[in-house]
Parts: sequence; structure tokens; C-alpha cells
Amino acid sequence: MDYDRIILEMLNRISVLEERMSNLETSIQSNSETSQIESSGISKKYRLLADYLYNCNKETIKLSYDEIENILGFKLPNSALVHRAFWANTTTHSIALSWLNVGYETAEVDLKNKYIVFEKKRNYDTRNGEKT
Repeated sequence: MDYDRIILEMLNRISVLEERMSNLETSIQSNSETSQIESSGISKKYRLLADYLYNCNKETIKLSYDEIENILGFKLPNSALVHRAFWANTTTHSIALSWLNVGYETAEVDLKNKYIVFEKKRNYDTRNGEKT
């Protein structure tokens, strides 16, 4: 038997497992920090976008479609690319609840250049989810 090869393979597997555990621990810590966000109405599908906006805590946030897809971990539907209404500030769309419930509104939608500008709602404190 080639014990050196077996030992190296096991060490590589251990290294991969340690990295995965570290990523999992980081993810769990991040999730517990963002669990303070008001969650009523935010779907699991768009929760990562809500968390991102909440943690930015800036007055204005400009995101390209690619950046939004990276945050979400999946491609946006075709309607997001061609219909301004997809980005409307309405409580009838689950994606809109992801920004509305953390105190943001879409301020600008550029379908041609593929970006969205979110602005903090006036008189809204995203840190405690209350209107001031």
C-alpha cells in the first residue's frame, strides 16, 4: 500500500472540511446578527437582499443586476430585466418587501444599464425597524 498517498489524501480532505466548517460558522454568525431585522413579509427567497441592504445602512445604494444576483445567489427573472414594474415599491411583490421592510425604496430603475438605486425611506431607522 502507498501510505504516503493515503495520508496526503486524508490531510487534503481534512483541510477541505476545516474550510467548510469555518465558512459555516461565519454564515451562522452572520445570520444571527441579521436576525434582528423585522422579518414580517420578507420571503426566504429574497431574504439575502434584505440582509444586504439592512447591513449597508447607507442613504443611497446603487446595485447592478449582476450584484443583486450575486447577493441572492440566483438569476433574476426575465421580468426584472424588461419591466419597470418588477422594481415597484409595492407590498404585493415579495422582492419589494425585501427592501421595503428594511427601510428602503427603489428611487431609480435603469433597465438599459441594468442597475437599481435604493434610497432610505424618509423618517425610517433601519437599525431598529421603526419610523421616527
